[in-house]
Amino acid sequence: MRSDSTIQWKAYPALLLAGCLAVGISGAALAPRWGFWPWIVVMTTGIVLVVAARWYGRGRLVSAEALMGTGAVALVVMGLGGARYAAEQALPAAHVAHQVYAGDEDERPVALTGRVVEQPVERSFGVRFTLAAERLVAGQDTAATTGCVQVTLARSPWRPDVAFPAIAQGDVVQVQGPLRRLPRRRNPAGFDTGGWLRQRGIYATLTVRDSADVAVLGRRRAGVERLIVPAQAYVRRQLSHLVPGDDARAVLHALVLGDRSRLEDATRQRFARTGLMHLLAVSGLHVLLVGMVLYGLLRPALMRLRLGWKAMEITRAAVTMALLVLYMLLAGASPSVVRAVIMAGLFIGGTVLGRSAHPLNTLGVAAVILLLIRPGHLFEAGFQLSFAAVAAIVTLHPLIYERAPEAWLAHPFRRSLFTTTTVSLAATLGTMPVLLFHFGQASLAGLVLNLAAIPLTALTLAAGLLALALSGWFPFAAEVFGAAADVLARGLLFTAEAGEATLGWATIQLYVRQPWYLLAMAAALLMLAQWPRPRLRWRLGATALCLATAGVWTGVLTGAHTPRLDAVFFDVGHGDAALVALPNGRHLLIDAGGRDAASDQGARTLLPHLERYGIGRLDAVVITHPHSDHLGGLPALLRGTSVGRVLHNGQPYTSTLYTETRHLLDSLGVPHRAVAAGDTLALDPSVRIEILAPEAPAAPDDDANDASVVLRLVYDQTTFLFTGDAEAGAEQRLLARYGALLRSDVVKVAHHGSRTSSTPAFVSRAAPDTARAPLAIVSVGPPSFFGLPDEEVLQRWHARGATVLTTVRQGALWLRSDGKSVRRVEWR
Repeated sequence: MRSDSTIQWKAYPALLLAGCLAVGISGAALAPRWGFWPWIVVMTTGIVLVVAARWYGRGRLVSAEALMGTGAVALVVMGLGGARYAAEQALPAAHVAHQVYAGDEDERPVALTGRVVEQPVERSFGVRFTLAAERLVAGQDTAATTGCVQVTLARSPWRPDVAFPAIAQGDVVQVQGPLRRLPRRRNPAGFDTGGWLRQRGIYATLTVRDSADVAVLGRRRAGVERLIVPAQAYVRRQLSHLVPGDDARAVLHALVLGDRSRLEDATRQRFARTGLMHLLAVSGLHVLLVGMVLYGLLRPALMRLRLGWKAMEITRAAVTMALLVLYMLLAGASPSVVRAVIMAGLFIGGTVLGRSAHPLNTLGVAAVILLLIRPGHLFEAGFQLSFAAVAAIVTLHPLIYERAPEAWLAHPFRRSLFTTTTVSLAATLGTMPVLLFHFGQASLAGLVLNLAAIPLTALTLAAGLLALALSGWFPFAAEVFGAAADVLARGLLFTAEAGEATLGWATIQLYVRQPWYLLAMAAALLMLAQWPRPRLRWRLGATALCLATAGVWTGVLTGAHTPRLDAVFFDVGHGDAALVALPNGRHLLIDAGGRDAASDQGARTLLPHLERYGIGRLDAVVITHPHSDHLGGLPALLRGTSVGRVLHNGQPYTSTLYTETRHLLDSLGVPHRAVAAGDTLALDPSVRIEILAPEAPAAPDDDANDASVVLRLVYDQTTFLFTGDAEAGAEQRLLARYGALLRSDVVKVAHHGSRTSSTPAFVSRAAPDTARAPLAIVSVGPPSFFGLPDEEVLQRWHARGATVLTTVRQGALWLRSDGKSVRRVEWR
C-alpha cells in the first residue's frame, strides 16, 4: 500500500517553478556572454509554445497539450531566470566597477562619497562597512556613480594614535584612498573573498589608513532604517547591560540580530565541526519561537474580546506577521530567515483563507520570491543549506516517523526525542552534498548533540527576548532573564565544546566537487524520498549508481589517477612555501611561509590546503633557513597535522620563533636533523631528491641566506630546483660543484627575486637558452615589501628564455609533471 507521505512531484508546481528558475539562473551564470536578450528570446519562445499548445489541444479528446504546456511554461520560467540574472550582472556605465584602475601599481587615490547601507563591523584590523557610492572624484574629474564598495578603516599597529570617526548605518560619508578591484582567490584552499563580495553586489574595495581621509557629511536613512537601526542599537546596548559574559553575549547577538561577527573563530569552527552551526543562523527555529508561539497565544487573548472568527484570525495574522517582518529586518534579512518568514506567512494566510498548502509548495514560493529579488542567492551556501534542510525534513522525516515502532511514540518524552533525532537526521542527509561541496566536512555528531542543543538554543533565545522585552518596564525581571540567557548560552557553548571532544571523530572530511558525484548524491536523496514507491525507488537508485560510476570513469579517462608529480608554490606574501605531492602519494613541504602579528601562513594557508585536499600527513618538511618568512608557519603545522620529520641547514638562530619551534619539535617527538650537500631524501623510488647545499651544516656565524638548503628534484625527464634564499656566494659554490647539472625545468628564484641572487652565471646554467624554456617562480609579496622582485633580475631570467611567474601577480602557482614535461594547472 502506498504511503501518504510519498512525494509526487507534479503536485508541487511552485517547487517545480523554483527549479526551472534555478536552471535559468545557472544557465546565465555558465554562459555570461549571452547577455540579456537571448534569454528574452527563450522566454518569448516559451510563451509562443504555450499558446500553440492551447490551440493544438482544442477539440481533441486525446492530445499532448498538458505535456507541451508544461514544457512551454518551464521554458518561460527558465528564460525569466536567465534574463533576471543577466540584468543583475549588466552594470550601468556609471557603475563604480568601471572606475577601478586596471593596473596593480596604479593606485591613484580617489574621493568617494556615498551612504553607509549596512551596520559597520568592528574587526581586529579596523572597521569595515559597505558604501553605496554616489559621487567619485579622481584628480580634476568629478562624476556621479552607482554601485557598492567595501570600505575598510584600517588600524595600524605602527600608528595607534589614529582615531577614525564613528560611522553608523545611514551616514553619508566621504572617503579617500585607492579604489581597487575585488581580490582574487590567492591560494587553492583560500576563501574567495572577491566572489563572495560580488554575490552581495559589491564590486570594489577601498582602504583608508588616515583619519584625515574620512569625513561624515550627514545622515540620510531610508524609511525602514529609521526604525530598524535604532532598534538594533537598543538591542546591542541592552544585551551588553543584561548578559554578563562576553561569549554568551556573542551567542545572543547571533540569535537575536543574526550578527556572528562577535563569535570567536574557534567557536564558529567548533559549531561547524559538531553539526550545530545551523543553530547560530537565524532560521525556522527562531521564527517559530518569535512568531508562531505568539500566533498561538493570541487566539485565547483575542477570544476574550468576543471578536468574530474572521476578525480574530485576521487580527492575529496581522500582528504576528508584523512582528515577524520586524524580526526579519532586525536579524539582517538573511536568506534563511526570509525563507522562514515567507513560509510562515503562507501558512498563516492559508489559515485565514481556510486553505492549506503543502510545505514543499510554500518552500517553492519562498525560493521563487528570493531568486527574483536577487538571483545571486542561488550560489550562496546559506541559501542552499536553508532550502536543502527544509526540503529534506519535509520529505524524509515523515517516512522515518511512519515506520517507527509504536512503543517509541507512545510516551511524549520518547516521542519528542525520536522526532528531534529524525528531523536532525533528515536535515543532515539533505545538507550533506552542500556541506561537502562548500566546506569539505559534514558532521554526524549533531544527531546526538541536537537533543540538547536545540532546547538550549530555544531557551537561550526565549530568555534573551524576554530580557529585552522587559528591560524598559521591569528592570529586575529583565536582569533575571538576562542572567538566565547567559547560563543557557554557556550551556550551549559547553555542548559544542564537549561534542567536539567526544564526537569529533563523527565528521566526514571530504571535498566533493565532481559534478557526477554531486548528482549521484542528489539521486540517492530522491531515492530515499520515494522509498514507498519501489519501481521509482529502484530507478533512482540505479541512476545514482550510474552517476557515481560515471564520476569514477571520468577520473580514469582524464588521467586523474595516473602517476604524476605536483608542486604548489603558495602565495604567502613575502615568504616561501611549496608543497610537492610525489607520485606515490607522499608529500614534501619546502619552507612554511611567514608569521607576524597580522597572520600565520601555516594556519591561514597551509593547513586549510592540507584539509581541502585530504592530506593527513607531511612526510618531510625542509626549512631552508631559520628566517621567519620561511620558518614562521611551521609551529602551526606541527600543532595541526602529522609531520614525519623536519630537515634544516643546522644553523642555530636567536629568535623567539626559532626557540618555540625547537621546543615543539622536541615535545612532540618529531625527528629533526641537519642536511648538507650529498644527502638524499628517500620518499619515492621514482623521484630523486638531492641536497645540493650547504656544503656542510651551517655555523652560527654563517650568513643565514647563503647557508640555505638547496634541493634538486628529478622526476624522469623533468627537474625542479629549490634555492631558498641562496645569494651570490652560494650560487658560485653551486656552479663550481654542479655546473650543467643545475639546468632545470622549474626554478624557484632565490631570495624572492632580490638582486643579491640570480647572478648572470647562475641564471645561464639554470636556464640554458634551449627550446625547452624553464619556468622561473618568484615567491614574493606586494612591491611595497623591500622593493622586490628586482626588475633587473626578472629581465635576466627573461633573457634566457624563461617564463617568469610571480605569486604576487598570479597567486599560488600549481605545476604538474608527467615525467616528460611540466604544465601549469589552473586551479581557480
